[in-house]
Amino acid sequence: MSQAARNVRERESEAQGSRPSNGYYLVGIIFFLMVAGTIAWGGWMALDWMKDSSKLPLSKLVLTGERHYTTNDDVRKAILSLGTPKTFITQDVNAIQEKIKQLPWIQHVTVRKQWPDELKIHLVEYVPYARWNDTQLLDAEGQEFSLPMERIANRKYPILHGPKSKGKDVLREYHTMADFLEKHQIKLKAVSMTARNSWQLILDNNIRLELGTKDKTQRMKRFVELYSRLRENTEKRVDYIDLRYENGAAVGWTPLLTDKPVQ
Repeated sequence: MSQAARNVRERESEAQGSRPSNGYYLVGIIFFLMVAGTIAWGGWMALDWMKDSSKLPLSKLVLTGERHYTTNDDVRKAILSLGTPKTFITQDVNAIQEKIKQLPWIQHVTVRKQWPDELKIHLVEYVPYARWNDTQLLDAEGQEFSLPMERIANRKYPILHGPKSKGKDVLREYHTMADFLEKHQIKLKAVSMTARNSWQLILDNNIRLELGTKDKTQRMKRFVELYSRLRENTEKRVDYIDLRYENGAAVGWTPLLTDKPVQ
């Protein structure tokens, strides 16, 4: 055999010796599957552990913000309505946030978790400024909301009435009229606007003013001029003043109650 042929055979033999056997490949595959299985099992166990409320329970609830009407029980009931509280890891704070925001007097709410077991809830309530259509309230910006009436039973607010969605308009007119009357030491208790844009006022002494649909400012000025003279009558009490006239007004009287026996 020539030297060249021997060299070729030696190189082929070396190449065959350097190739991994099928057994080596099999061991590698088994090792890979074992590692992958271990990772998957570990992940499943970790997930199962995180779902176990006894491992990472949400045991603390911290409420912040200036609260006048929201009780701890209100918030607790809102959270429990979503079902049994989950763990620190799995609890959906967005779901809690949306549920609490359904309380009709809550303007804004933020919910976040703080390691290892705390749920922090910050509340911003609407601040009542006026009663609206008996069952609702308005804040200072004219936003409508509601509150259990027993929570504001002992508080006095301006009383406003008007068509639905007209709260801001009625509140704006209330401010204008109340400021005007205040300059003349007259207090305004209630304002009503009808669907036809007709206005009625109730003073704090329960005198009713009918202003109609136009020239409200001029009619209120006419009332102020007339009212000083009407108060001079000590035998009767003014019940209402109808200012829906081009000139003058119609006055309704109620006899004053006395302790004198009826003859």
